[in-house]
Amino acid sequence: MLFKQVFKHLSCIKSSIRTFSRTSRLCTKEFVDRHLQSLINDNEFTSMSSALLHIRSTGHRVFIIQPSMKFKARGRQSTTAQLQLAESVSLIETLDKWRVVGHGIYTLKTSGTQRYLYGKGNVEKIAEEIHECRATAAFVSIDRLSLVQIDGLAEKFCVPIYDRYSIVLQIFKNHAQSGAAKLQVALAEIPLLRYRKNDSELFKDRERNLRAEVVKLEQHRKLIKKRRLSIDIPTVAVVGYTNSGKTSLIKALTKDASLQPKNQLFATLDVTTHAGVLPNALNLLYVDTVGFIADIPTTLIEAFRATLNDAIDAHLLIHVCDISHPDYIVQHKTVMQTLRELDIPSSKLDSMITVFNKYDLFDQEDDDKAISKQEIPDNNNRLYISCKTGQGLDQLIDVLEKKLMIASDRVTCEYRVLQGGQLYQVLANGNQCTIENMIVDEDDPQFIHLKCLFSKTAYAKFQAHYNGASKYLISNDS
Repeated sequence: MLFKQVFKHLSCIKSSIRTFSRTSRLCTKEFVDRHLQSLINDNEFTSMSSALLHIRSTGHRVFIIQPSMKFKARGRQSTTAQLQLAESVSLIETLDKWRVVGHGIYTLKTSGTQRYLYGKGNVEKIAEEIHECRATAAFVSIDRLSLVQIDGLAEKFCVPIYDRYSIVLQIFKNHAQSGAAKLQVALAEIPLLRYRKNDSELFKDRERNLRAEVVKLEQHRKLIKKRRLSIDIPTVAVVGYTNSGKTSLIKALTKDASLQPKNQLFATLDVTTHAGVLPNALNLLYVDTVGFIADIPTTLIEAFRATLNDAIDAHLLIHVCDISHPDYIVQHKTVMQTLRELDIPSSKLDSMITVFNKYDLFDQEDDDKAISKQEIPDNNNRLYISCKTGQGLDQLIDVLEKKLMIASDRVTCEYRVLQGGQLYQVLANGNQCTIENMIVDEDDPQFIHLKCLFSKTAYAKFQAHYNGASKYLISNDS
C-alpha cells in the first residue's frame, strides 16, 4: 500500500513539473507585432541611419582615444586608464568586422568640454597616429561627445568619430534578436540620430510609432506577469555587469544544457526566463537580464525599462560580479548605481545576494586587501563562486532557498496524515502546495509525515477550505 501511495505521489510531482515547464514557456512567449516588424525592417530608415553614423558593411579600422581624467569621478578612484582602455578595446572587438589598429591614453586636464577635447599639441599627435595606422574611424571612449566636439574632431582627424553611446548602441543593434529587443534598440537610436543631425523634429513620426509599440510591449509583459502571479511561481532576477557570467550562473543552477553562454560583451539583450527547482522542491523562474556597463548615458538603459521591469518585479535579485576582472570593484559599483537609477526598492537591494563569480581565476592573495580598501559591504549576502568548477554553488543554493522562502512569503507546514485519506490526497496532488518530503511514521506505518510548502495566500485558502486540517498539523514555521 505504501509503495502505491509513494508512486502515485511521484506521478503527481512529474505532472507538476510538466505543467511548470509548459507554464515557463507560456511566461516567455515572444512579443510579436506585424506593425513592429515593418518599423524595424524599414530599409529607407536603416540606410539613413547607417549613413548618419558612418556604419559600413566592411566594418572599421579603429583608433581608440582613451581619456585619462586628472580628477576621477567618485566611485572610479580604483580604476586606471589602462583598465578603461582594455574595456574600450573589448567594445570595438565585439563588433563584427571592426578591429583596433591603434590606441593611445591622453590626459584630460579639464572637464573635456572644449571643441577639440584636447589642446593643439595632443590633437596634432593623435591626428598623426590615426594617419599612420590608416584608421577609418576614431573611438573617443567617454559616455557622450557634444555635437560640436564630434564635428571638430572629425574635421581634425578626417575620420568618423564615435563615443561610447554610439558604439554600445551599435553592439545592441547587432545582438538584438527578438522583436522586443529590436524595438527598444530602435527607440534608443532616435535621440542619437536626432542629436547627430541637430534637428529636434527629425524622426518624430517614427518615435511616436515606436513608443506606441513599447506600450504594447508593456501590456504584453503585464499579461505575462499576471499569468505568473496566478500560478504563484517565485522569480529570481540575475543582474550584473556585462560578461560577468549571468547566463553561466543560470545554466549552473538549472542544469539547462540548451543555454550557451558567450564570452562577449552584451551577449544577452533579451530578458529570458528559465525554470528551476530548489532542493526543497520549490519551483522558481530565473530571469536573465541585459548587462550593465560604465560610462553610458542612462537614457540607453532606460530604453530597456519595459523588459528590465521583470528584474524590478522579481522576488529576489542575484548580483553577479566577475571577481577575476581587474576592475571588478568599479564594475560592482556601476551595477549598484544603475540599479538605484532604475528605482529598485532599497529593501530589495538590501536582500540581494551578491556572488563573486570566476573565483577559480582570482588571485586570492589580494582578496582581503582589495575588499577592505574598497568598502564593499561584508555580510551574509556575499558569496564566492565559480560556475565553471561548481565552487560555492551549494552554499549559494542554500542561501537562495532561505531568502526566497521569505521574499515569496512561503510557509512550511508538516502534517501527519493517514495514507490514502482525504487530506493526504488533497496535499499530495500538488495543487494546494509543494511537497518537500514525505516520511512514513515510525510508530504507525499507516500514517505518513508530509512537509509542505505553501504560499501564504494558498495556505489561507487551504485553512479556510479544510478547517479540520489543523488537528493533523505537527509544525508550522509561519
